[in-house]
This record gives sequence, C-alpha cells and structure tokens, in this order.
Amino acid sequence: AQERLIFCANGALHKEVARFKPTINDLNYPGKLLGEEPKVSIIIEDESNSNKKKEETTAEAKKEGDPNDAVAAQLRVYESWFPPMRSVLRILSKIFRVVEPRVFEDIALSSVQSCTKSLKDGSVHILRKSGQIHADLFLVKHLLILREQLSPFDIQLRSVERQLDFSEAGRAVTRFLANRNRRLFSMSTENALITLLREGVSVQESSVDSKRDLEDCLRSACNDFIEHTSSTLLGPIGGFVDQCKNVAGSTSSSADALARAPFTNGVVVKGVFASALQYLDGELENVSKQMNLYLENAATQGILLKPVVRKVTRSLEEAKRFIGEVSQGEDNGWDLEVRSDVLKSIEEYEAKVKIASSKK
Repeated sequence: AQERLIFCANGALHKEVARFKPTINDLNYPGKLLGEEPKVSIIIEDESNSNKKKEETTAEAKKEGDPNDAVAAQLRVYESWFPPMRSVLRILSKIFRVVEPRVFEDIALSSVQSCTKSLKDGSVHILRKSGQIHADLFLVKHLLILREQLSPFDIQLRSVERQLDFSEAGRAVTRFLANRNRRLFSMSTENALITLLREGVSVQESSVDSKRDLEDCLRSACNDFIEHTSSTLLGPIGGFVDQCKNVAGSTSSSADALARAPFTNGVVVKGVFASALQYLDGELENVSKQMNLYLENAATQGILLKPVVRKVTRSLEEAKRFIGEVSQGEDNGWDLEVRSDVLKSIEEYEAKVKIASSKK
C-alpha cells in the first residue's frame, strides 16, 4: 500500500509541479487577490439552425458559500495561491505520518525544489504582464507562505547526492593500455583492472539543502523588492546621484568637473527634484496599496519597508552632499534661492517617505 501511495504522490507532484504549465488565469496577479473571477468561454449551439452557428458568451464562475463565512474566506485565500504550491502543500499534508519519515523527507525535498523553481518562473511571467512590483511581491508572498506551511512538518530537507565521475576515465584507460607489464589476474590491489577502476572512476558527493535554498531565494526576492521599490520611489533623483558618482570617480579634479557638468545646473537640479516630488505621493500610495494586497501581516510590511526608507534616505544624503559641492558660488545656474528651494525639496521628500513608512 505504501509503494502505491508513494508512486501516486510522486506522479501527482511530477505532473502538477515539475511539469506545470501556467494558464492565463494562473498568472492573473493581482487579479486573483482582488477576487476577480476567471472568465470561461462557453459555446452555445443553435440546433434550429442547419448551419449550427456557434455563439460565444462569457460566464463568470460563481463563488459558493456565504462571503461572511470564515471557511469560505479561508478557501478563497487558498485558491489565490499559485497552483504548484497548493499541490505541494496538499500532497505533503496527505502523506505526512503515512509514509516513512525518510521517504517523506525525500519527496518533500524534491517537491520544494520544483515548487521554488515554478514560483520563480511564474514571477518572470507576472513581470511581463503586470509589472515589477507585482512580480516581486508575488514571489515574496508565496515563499513566505511556503516556509510557514512547511514548518509544522519539522523536516530538515537536506540530503547528500552521490554521482559517479568518469572525467579521468580516458587517461586511466590510456595508462592501462600503455602498461605492458599489467597484471590482469593478480589477486592483490595491484591488479590492473582494479587500478583502472580506481583511477578512472570516482564518486562525487554534493549536499542538497532545500530549506537553505528556500531561505536564499526568499532573501534574494526581498532584496530585489527593496532595490526596485527604492529605485521607483527615488525616480529621477537616483539617476542624478548616479551621474554625480560617475563624474566624481572618473576624474582627479572631480569638484570642478562636477560643478561644470550640465546635469548639475541649478535650474536642472531644481526641476529634477520638483518632478520627483510631483510623482512621489502616487508612488507611495501604489506601494502601500500593493503591499496591503499581497502581504496581510503589517509587521512583514514594516520589515520590508525599513530597508527601502534607509536606501532612499542614503541617496538623498548623497544628493545633498553633491549639491553642497556644486552650489557654492553663483555659477552654473545656482544662487541662494535655488539652493534653498532644492534643499527644502530634499527635506520634504525625506519627510514624506518616512511618514508613509511609519504608518505600517
């Protein structure tokens, strides 16, 4: 019975996870989180018409259960998960404590590897369809759920894989053929055939740790979100800081070169910060909205936002330092009024970002 169960579990995981091909509805993020229903195409045949013309209509799948029912609400949350992850958690929960612990851990190890790869691939598709923030938050959300749901199983998800290495086989055969005094029938360790096998074939061991790989993938996904979100919030200010760094690091007389650069002109810099401030409120609102949609836990949102605020603040400090270097005189479009306006914009920018993050 166990063998049949293991065979069925491996077959289901291979079909629903390893060979999973997502449909448009599977990748409908953030639509699935917003409760959008998948549209189903239905063909209606008119039997009275001899030509049997086909008419295509759209029907929305109806939800069952009371929307206020906690069970129905939990079911909707479950249905919003990416299908491969649902399959992995469903199958593992069914075979847990039914099969032997070692067998269960082997199945869990391979399925978590396949699930992680499937989530990464899904994130790439969502990036093309919905944008960067949705791709980042999709991956962070599902990896957090996967890690949380695996914790009750109390498994290590670690194994050592052994493979035969034939990379030295060619040289070993050459030495074997070149040795005219080879002893083929010797019963000692100097037997030529034993020497050939010992020199030509070796065993390579590699450690596989799916739990560590899952943590690394989650860390990488969080770092990507932090990097992309801070870049989005900075807008053109990030480009200005990067240009200043390039000029400052490329010449020996960096202060003079920076002061004469067209992009450090007082009017240009003032326009950069004015433009960034104009779009900041909308970007902050969008980030907050999407984080609330993907991450229900306010503490998790706060943990992700703190590094974003630090990166934005650091870039604004660098911008302030570069502006202090290029706005000493009244050359290149700078005067006291322009300098004051730019510094006020930096302070306002920083205050808005910190206020938005403090609400989490």
